[in-house]
Amino acid sequence: MKYFTKEWYELCQRTSFHLPLEEEKKAETFSEDYFQQLYNNELNSWITLQEEIALILKTNETANIDENTNYEPFNRDKAIEQFHLSFINNQEYLKKELSEPILNQIADIRVYALYKASRNVINAVTQFCEKNEKDVTMTSKDYRRYINGASASLGEEIIKNFSFHDCTIIKSVKNERSLKLLLDNTGGFTNIDEVIFENVTIIQQDGLLQGSWWLYEEIYKSNDKYEFRVLLQNITMGLIEFIISADQILFKSNKDSNYNS
Repeated sequence: MKYFTKEWYELCQRTSFHLPLEEEKKAETFSEDYFQQLYNNELNSWITLQEEIALILKTNETANIDENTNYEPFNRDKAIEQFHLSFINNQEYLKKELSEPILNQIADIRVYALYKASRNVINAVTQFCEKNEKDVTMTSKDYRRYINGASASLGEEIIKNFSFHDCTIIKSVKNERSLKLLLDNTGGFTNIDEVIFENVTIIQQDGLLQGSWWLYEEIYKSNDKYEFRVLLQNITMGLIEFIISADQILFKSNKDSNYNS
């Protein structure tokens, strides 16, 4: 990928850390008593929410509103375990994703992981996220400028149709000359569910295509061949770069059984 790289996508994930934060003066200094109080309050709120959800599901099942509902009785111990695991995972994620200068300003990462922070920390995180957002947006604008300038050589139909954000690759079929991708477009913004690349050469494939979630794509042309670059995400949240060249691309919607190229 030239624009929508793995690094760019990871930067996208660092643009909203400031949104759930609430200012709390007690977060300015380390306090075990404050953390324990905060943790217990958040845990109790979580348990109450899970109890309410379980009650709604039970009521729906009793009333036969949704026959497919698999009601699971509320389990307090399980809810406590789920909350704690999420809390620990959030801490580790924040330690990895926040910059070192910001981490050094946080008095207690456990408190921050429960979305309470001092005004100084909130300001620093906001600046961090806004800078990341600016960089992310600039890259998107750069690609749009490129694609607008290259539309004559690439073809507007290919640019329009080769766009499968939020689709999932159900299956890939490769033979000597072609590669066919079958797509679940339920979550996407297209009615196309089958793509065929003719006289294809696989340049790079970091992982299994089947089951991968389509994130972003890029299109280029060189020596009368198209080059298609795709950033995917697999079921374990790993990022995959998939790059191929092809003489031609065909699009199909099985709803109308029509091909476009």
